[in-house]
Amino acid sequence: MSNADEYIRKLSFNFTLSYQMPLLTIGAYQNPIAVAMPAAPLAAAAPALAPGQGDHVFGDVIGTIETALQSIFGGGAGWQTRMQKYNSTLASLWTALTALDLGHGALPPIVNRAGMAEPDEHSHMFGGYSHRFQWQLCELVATGFVAGPTGANIEVRVIGGATKAWRKGVMARFDDLIGHLVDSTALAFYITSPTVIRHAAALVRHSAISLTAAVAYTTGHNGPGKLRVNTVLAQYASLRIAFESILLRLENEGGTRAYNAVDDSWS
Repeated sequence: MSNADEYIRKLSFNFTLSYQMPLLTIGAYQNPIAVAMPAAPLAAAAPALAPGQGDHVFGDVIGTIETALQSIFGGGAGWQTRMQKYNSTLASLWTALTALDLGHGALPPIVNRAGMAEPDEHSHMFGGYSHRFQWQLCELVATGFVAGPTGANIEVRVIGGATKAWRKGVMARFDDLIGHLVDSTALAFYITSPTVIRHAAALVRHSAISLTAAVAYTTGHNGPGKLRVNTVLAQYASLRIAFESILLRLENEGGTRAYNAVDDSWS
């Protein structure tokens, strides 16, 4: 065993004993998303957004989950390789989840807009609840950098502590996310005019509505965009079970496992 290997082994052992607070950054612990759970967003605080990127009907759920998993496993572009080495079943579950068409794939339901900026409550609310969801999910990881035996920084990353209570908390934040999933303005316009550019109006606020409300609205309205919206809505029937299976895999892993930056392994 090299000096660096032995250093990381001892560091990970001591760090595991200290694992109750989630993130280590040069000796200080905190969650990789934020020190504490971000405050719930307020619709009244929604900023006005320009029409440049268009108005997505659905919030990016897959992107939200992916950001959290990237924070858990680290490694930048190689995070999925790290996840595969951590647990191959977990990696397979993630691959299956990303196969769902949840409205941000190759043909996303999106409304192009021209004119002034409009207050975007959907973007603000979904983004705020995404941040809270990511924080809750990342409560099982402790990570940071410490000075190694040669003086160079060494990554420290420990995953563990997943419990039923943790899973329940994550699913509560997941429900918050799904409760603010859809841009009501974009949904209504896309159903009737999916290829038309919408002209902005000062009073439009893009209120966020739940998946259930979006299903009800779509059922009661017709137009050329309805089929595409219904195709995406149908995929959401599989989302909750698919996501919770990832949490269960993390929960069932048990104990704590530390990442070894020297040989790119978990122990």
